[in-house]
Amino acid sequence: MIGQQWMYIKLIGSHHRGWLAGNTDWLVHVVSLVCASVLAFLLVIYGYILWMKYSSRRREKVKTALMHELLAEGSFLQRYLNEGEIGVDLLNMSGDQQIVLQQLLLQRLAQGPAEHEILRIRLLSWQVFGSSYRLILKTGKWSERVNTLLYIEQFHMVELLPRLEDMLRVTSCTPLERFIILRIYARTGYFRIVKELLRKQYVWSDSQYLQILLLLTDSSWIRLKDHFKDVPYQVQSNIVHAIRIRDDQTDGAVVLLEKLILGEDALLRTHAYQALAQVGRGREDLLKGLLLVWNESGEERQRSERLTVTQLMGTVHADAFIPRLKLMMGDPSFQIRQEAANSLARYEQGLEELRDTAVNHPDKYARQIAEETLERMQYGRKMD
Repeated sequence: MIGQQWMYIKLIGSHHRGWLAGNTDWLVHVVSLVCASVLAFLLVIYGYILWMKYSSRRREKVKTALMHELLAEGSFLQRYLNEGEIGVDLLNMSGDQQIVLQQLLLQRLAQGPAEHEILRIRLLSWQVFGSSYRLILKTGKWSERVNTLLYIEQFHMVELLPRLEDMLRVTSCTPLERFIILRIYARTGYFRIVKELLRKQYVWSDSQYLQILLLLTDSSWIRLKDHFKDVPYQVQSNIVHAIRIRDDQTDGAVVLLEKLILGEDALLRTHAYQALAQVGRGREDLLKGLLLVWNESGEERQRSERLTVTQLMGTVHADAFIPRLKLMMGDPSFQIRQEAANSLARYEQGLEELRDTAVNHPDKYARQIAEETLERMQYGRKMD
C-alpha cells in the first residue's frame, strides 16, 4: 500500500484530482504488471544466453575430445588412412562427429599427403558426407550451399557432378555458385567445362576466369584452345594469359600466339607478344621475325603494345631494331622512352648509340632520357 501511494505521488502527483484520483489503484496495478513482465522477459533472455553459452562450451569440449580421439595413433580413422579399410564407426558418424571428421580430412589434404591417402580421403568423404551435401545443395541456404560447394571441390567429389549440372540449369543459381561449379568442372576434367566456357552469360572478372583456366586438366585445356575462336572475347584474352602462366610451349600454343600477333586485335596482340616471350624459349627466331614485321609499321599501335614490343627488342637483339629503339626514345609516353633507352643499353653497341642519341636526336626528351641512361650506366660501372 505504501508502495502504491509512493508510485501515485511520483507518477501522478498529490495535487491531481478527478478521474486519476479515482483510478489510482488500477493504474499502479497496470504499471506494476508491465514492469514485472519486462523483468521476467529480460530474465528469460539472460537465462537463454547463459544456457546457449554453456551448451556451446560443452559442445566444443566434446568436439575437441573427439578430434583428439580421431588423431590418436591406432584410432579407426588412422587405421583407415593407413590400411584402407572403412569401419562401421566411420560410416555411422553424424552431427558434430561429421563436422570434426570433415575438418580433420580437410587439414590432412592441406598437408599434401601421398596419392593413395588422397584417394582414401576422397572415397571416405563421399561415403560419409555425400548424402548430406546433396541435401544441402537442394534445400540449404545460400551460404550453406556455397560452403558445401567448396567442400565438394576440395574433396574432388566427382559423384556429385550431375547434381551440379542440375544447379547450373536453374535461374536461382548465383554467379558465385556458378563460378565455383565451373572451378570444380575444371579440377575434375568434367567434359562439360569447355561447353560452359563457350557461353556468353557469365559475368566474371579476369582473375576468376584465370582461376578456372589454370585448373583445367591437360585434355580440357587442349580442347579449349581448339575452340579459341568460338569462346567469348574475355575468355580469349585470358586464354592467352593462361598460356604464359602455364608455360605452354606446345606447337599448338605457339601457332595460336603467332596468329594473334599477326591479327588485327591490339589487346590480343599485346598479350600474345608477352606470352610468346615466355613460352618461346628456343624459338627466338620466330619472335624476332614477328618483331621485324612489327618494326615495319608499329609506330601507330597502342601504347601498351608499343611498350611491350620495346621491352622485347631489348631481349631479342637485332641490328634492325636499333633505329626503332632510338625513334621510340622520342615517344610521347615517358615509360616507353625509358624502356627504349634501357633496351638500347643492352646492345653491344648500346653505349655508342646512346651517346649519339644524346647529341643528335631531334627530340629534346629523347636527348634527355639518353643522357640520364648514360649517367646511370656510368654510376653502375663505378659501383662495380
